[in-house]
Amino acid sequence: MVRKVQRNAPCPCGSGKKYKRCCAVKVRNLADNRINRREGIEKSIGWINQTHSDAIHQWIETVWLKDISEDERAGISSSDLRIRTLHDMNLLDLLVAEGTLSDEDGEHNALQLILDADLGLNEEQINYLKQLAKQPLRLYKITECNPGESYSLSQYPDSDAETVVIEDNISSRMFDADDIVAFRLIKCDGAWEATGAIYHIPEAYAPELLKQLKNGKTEEYSKILSTYWLKLVAAHV
Repeated sequence: MVRKVQRNAPCPCGSGKKYKRCCAVKVRNLADNRINRREGIEKSIGWINQTHSDAIHQWIETVWLKDISEDERAGISSSDLRIRTLHDMNLLDLLVAEGTLSDEDGEHNALQLILDADLGLNEEQINYLKQLAKQPLRLYKITECNPGESYSLSQYPDSDAETVVIEDNISSRMFDADDIVAFRLIKCDGAWEATGAIYHIPEAYAPELLKQLKNGKTEEYSKILSTYWLKLVAAHV
């Protein structure tokens, strides 16, 4: 078990300064930046939910739940509260990153609607939002997990893929080594972080999902993955 560095102890980076005057400041700044980015996402989602609620409802019916039966919808509604909360996060992540909303004026990219609105977002928040559309939703395998600190992952099923370390004291408590999970990763402050969308795929179901992804079109990757996950949630897998 790794012991935490005391504030007044020499910084482990070797600078000769006390930890509180060196890397502790960097850690605090990184945490503040992450909070700032999350606030931008929350503000954006709140705005688009309020101003385009009818179009979002239509998108949910025609895209998110398109291939989900009434029985499966009931299964999703009766799932554990934590799963339903995750469902809403995944839905909104896909909507903002890839969704197109329709109204009497035509079709509009959801992300562009947010970027064009005067929401008072700062530069870091805007840059984070722009990355959402560029970074794809992909399957990964958790290779190592340090609960409360970080987890490592590599793209699945490529066994030779580069390992990426994600510093996250919350999400790192949710995983175990060898878990198969889909994320959308964004690079911030020189490091990768997950956007908040999490599609946990039990290992026994991964081969069938991979088969569907292989047979589907590249542009349908996110839709195939999210629909497969929704069906697992509906079945309470």
